[in-house]
Amino acid sequence: MHNQAVAGLIAAALVEGRHWTNLRWDFTDKGFARSWQLSVIILIVSALVLLQTDDLRATDFLDLLSWLPFMMLPLVLAQQYVREGGIPMVTFSFIARRKAAADRRAGRPVETSSIQLGYPVFILIMIAAGMGVGSLKGLKGIEPRYPIGVAILMGWAIFSLGGRKVRPQAWGVAYLCSLAMTVGMSWGVVKAYDYFVKSYVGSGGRATSAQQTQTSLGRVHELQLSPKIEWRYFHEKGPIPGLLKLGTYNEPLGDMWQATTRILEVKEQIPDGREFSGDFETLLPDGEATFVFQEEDREREYEVEGRIQGLIDDDELVPHAGRTRRFEEIPSEIVAVNSMGSVKMIGVNRNAMEARIQSDPNSGHMQLDPTDLDLTYPRDEEKGLEDFLEEIGLSVPRAGRHPSRTLSRKVGGDERPPDLSVEDFREIEARIAMTFLDTDQFEYSLFLQGTDRNAPITEFLSVDRQGHCEYFAGATAMLMRRMGIPCRYTTGYSLQERGSDESEWILRGQHAHAWVEAYVGGTWVNERQGDLDVWRCRGGEWINVDLTPPDWSSFGKPRPWYQGLSDWFQGFRSSLNLWLDQPGVFDRVLNVLAVIGAVFLAFVVFRLIRTRRRDVPDTWEESVRKAGLLRDFEKWLSKRVGPRPRSMPMGTWLRRSLPLGCGELVKQYESATFRGGEASERSLEEEILIAKQLWKEQEKTPGTNKVHGV
Repeated sequence: MHNQAVAGLIAAALVEGRHWTNLRWDFTDKGFARSWQLSVIILIVSALVLLQTDDLRATDFLDLLSWLPFMMLPLVLAQQYVREGGIPMVTFSFIARRKAAADRRAGRPVETSSIQLGYPVFILIMIAAGMGVGSLKGLKGIEPRYPIGVAILMGWAIFSLGGRKVRPQAWGVAYLCSLAMTVGMSWGVVKAYDYFVKSYVGSGGRATSAQQTQTSLGRVHELQLSPKIEWRYFHEKGPIPGLLKLGTYNEPLGDMWQATTRILEVKEQIPDGREFSGDFETLLPDGEATFVFQEEDREREYEVEGRIQGLIDDDELVPHAGRTRRFEEIPSEIVAVNSMGSVKMIGVNRNAMEARIQSDPNSGHMQLDPTDLDLTYPRDEEKGLEDFLEEIGLSVPRAGRHPSRTLSRKVGGDERPPDLSVEDFREIEARIAMTFLDTDQFEYSLFLQGTDRNAPITEFLSVDRQGHCEYFAGATAMLMRRMGIPCRYTTGYSLQERGSDESEWILRGQHAHAWVEAYVGGTWVNERQGDLDVWRCRGGEWINVDLTPPDWSSFGKPRPWYQGLSDWFQGFRSSLNLWLDQPGVFDRVLNVLAVIGAVFLAFVVFRLIRTRRRDVPDTWEESVRKAGLLRDFEKWLSKRVGPRPRSMPMGTWLRRSLPLGCGELVKQYESATFRGGEASERSLEEEILIAKQLWKEQEKTPGTNKVHGV
């Protein structure tokens, strides 16, 4: 169910191999403890490897849990191949093992109980298999292969339980219970996925996709702001940027903003000579580990310089200043930028990154000029936007066909977008800002509430009037678009917390922020191509517009007492990965670990070979002689006559307890135990069956109390 059939087959062969070989080992309490410790070490190492992923998701933890059966293999194999008995309970307690060892050294009796892990491991395997259905990616419902397969397996197992056929009624009830458990397990996995994965939404967040970002519009819950450090920014030169950009998006789709690419059929005119096909373009290499945006960026001086450090997945977006033109010391093969100005790195070595970013506020922008798509908004929001704009005293321009979300990215000749001056933009920005920053009208809040969320921005503007940065940024973008200002929704980080170094800035999850990039001072130009009217806005510039109330940075839960330790560990991970990324270091470390692992494996194999025993099946008499007493029969008889006194020999107790006619059983037992067994007309097993039958007949006769010794 996890597409790991080879690993599952190997594990199954090891576990079931006890039925195909007579190799056994006499494991002591220490041996069982070591197998348990090995399982725990594997779990801890796996968890640490998981923590190496800087962007943890709920599915990562579910994947870790799904591998628990493999992590338990050392302990399960110890139980399977032990000569006799199960796993002592003291295996799981260091204190209990120390006490048992001290009692043995002192000559005191030690009584330890054992457990069998068969059923718990079986259930764990079933749960882990359910977690693997569809790899939990886009899980819509119960995968039919899983319950059908488990139903067949459970039916066969129950039918053949104990090596004999069970009663049809008992089999039917057990089988129905197994079916219910299978369906319930599948349903539980689906619900857990929906709760922990689909319902998890962060504020702004660490965007891993340049195509779309999920927002928390219209969801009823309290937004969780993570205190985890996601990046570190070290400012080296020039004015400190207040915001570091991560991703920019131009099309609102419900609670999602999408980066819609350009139409390939429409070859637009790009003033700087760049050629875009709508997707990412690779930056120009400028020597080893250096990339520049354009040719003239190779030798120029930059006004703003800084370094960004963190752990990053391949194809993940990188925070940067909005006008970054040069990247130095990049530990990846490719650096690319799209028409929205989002930057990603491809082929990052060991997920560690420390790069110098250089930008110039007066240089050109990496974003292309806007299209009419940067004026669109959902039609459901149109009336709410217009009512709010009129409420704050702005004259709303006539809406042509361009506001429709379903409109093509072409505007007809009679549907020309309006041109707005810088002064007009400043007036619109001031009116909206004055309303949003008025605490008597709007309030920043992490708790979302409401009922009808078909038009979440309208409800935010007219009903709730409280929300987090995604509401303020989304509302700003749509209001400005309705007024004819091209703008885009942007996510990134706000620089708020200084680190231990004077130049260091800490970027936590709670510093994730959303704002708007507006295109100011441009003029709409019809770049007609044949019969098509293609409108582009030229001659302006993109600027940041952040109208979220400034007190948003004070929100969030208090950091836990262990936050300092967590910060240190994250910094250590980042530094370790950067050190491993140095030429030749990782290969040397890998070789050392391989040698240590090989030595440890050789030691384990050597110990197993030295302590192995071949488990030859014993005859009944040999088993009795080795055990020293009839354990199963003694349990049966103790339920009827009471337990055997500790000081009483087995033969004496049998003579006093058994009915008349069982004397041959006592002789057979003593012969097998003390004289190695002698020839007899009936075996010891047959004598036990006779004794049980005589006992049942005695019970049917009231008043009879005759035993062999009376």
